[in-house]
Amino acid sequence: MALAVSLFPDTCMADCVPSCGNLTIGYPFRLRGDPKECGLPWYELVCKNNHTTLPLELSTHQNFLVEEISRENRTVRVVDASLDRNKCSIPYYPLLKFQCWQSQNGPSFRNITENSIMYVLSCNMPISSPLHVDASNCTNSPSSPHTYFFLFNNQTKLSDFNESCRIEAQFPVMLSNISGLSASDIYLQMLMGFELKYSPWFAFNNVEFCGSSLSLLKKM
Repeated sequence: MALAVSLFPDTCMADCVPSCGNLTIGYPFRLRGDPKECGLPWYELVCKNNHTTLPLELSTHQNFLVEEISRENRTVRVVDASLDRNKCSIPYYPLLKFQCWQSQNGPSFRNITENSIMYVLSCNMPISSPLHVDASNCTNSPSSPHTYFFLFNNQTKLSDFNESCRIEAQFPVMLSNISGLSASDIYLQMLMGFELKYSPWFAFNNVEFCGSSLSLLKKM
């Protein structure tokens, strides 16, 4: 019982900042600059100009806007802060880093398996398939004239991947099907972000919390 109380206290300490903009901050999260008794260090968020960001170790400068925190589901919905709100742009993350993500203070988050992985493909020839959506109009897309979004999830077969293509980028997205969607439709969904699972005891149960990852690269 004592452990449960320490992991999920009902109230925050008086000196802990309770919110950033419209986002309520509660245990196990804390804001940078809070007293050390507030939240857990590996769930430290940054509040700047009423926007909450979560630094993740995808690169030395990768920040994600925190759009929603669900304590009931123990999830955080985040959006890449570098995405252009006015035009389609492609985020470039290191490959094979989507199952367990680290904050700057330690291992903290697991990518929810319901999230699918979107791949940006550069192909040697035009692809006519509902599983491939033309992404050539997105800024910073690969120089190949045949660039596509390709969704990979539990319903995708390895044979759906065209061998004339190579993977240029990948990112998680909350979509289960892209058939009939345009690149603009997909980008609007990217701007909704994706969900990460958190667990206060993750640092002590790394393997069980992470599980196995879903990746096209692992199946090739």
